[in-house]
Amino acid sequence: MNKEELRTRQLARIGVFSALYGVLSLVPISVFIGAPSFLALNIIITPVIALLLNPIEAFFTSLFGGIIAFYIAPFQAMFGPYTILLPVAGSTFGSLAFHKGKTGGLAAASFLAIAISAYLVKNFPFPYFIIPHSAALLAALLASFKKMTLISLKMPLYAFVSTMCEQGMMMIFAVHLIGLPWQAFVGILPLMVYERLLGTTGATLLSISLIKVGVFEY
Repeated sequence: MNKEELRTRQLARIGVFSALYGVLSLVPISVFIGAPSFLALNIIITPVIALLLNPIEAFFTSLFGGIIAFYIAPFQAMFGPYTILLPVAGSTFGSLAFHKGKTGGLAAASFLAIAISAYLVKNFPFPYFIIPHSAALLAALLASFKKMTLISLKMPLYAFVSTMCEQGMMMIFAVHLIGLPWQAFVGILPLMVYERLLGTTGATLLSISLIKVGVFEY
């Protein structure tokens, strides 16, 4: 494959997944406590982007997808324009962890550590909310030091890391941008677990399906 064909394929991937992220932003799956908005089905696309695209492709795909979603579904933008950064964080750090070995895993783990610290600074009375983030941090570290080849284990693990990086950015904004108190996170926790399980499961099934049919190579 020459450089022109490779560039064309990269642009096609960016365009398709950006559009898919934007379209699925119109499908609500959960309310967002603390703002008149909702989470959308596009949370399954963020980890898919991380698993199937390299970090540079993932960054631009999620950036363009976030911009599209912001303009066609502004009612799901709980943090205004900053909402665009949610998929950017999830897909970019997830892609780094998946494609860049130890360095990428450490980058994702570092971001999750920052998100956890940002939460605990203000909401330390309810530390249970960051249990899934801590699990994702440990998973990123484990995966960075232990190479996995079994797709049925590797895909869900990195999908989980990716979706929790996305949620980590959301958590930072929820605490420091709109100032949600720790009491609000008591009610948010079960919704967050449901959303992230959906994101992990949906992304894993979709990614494996695309690989199995030969659309992407593993």
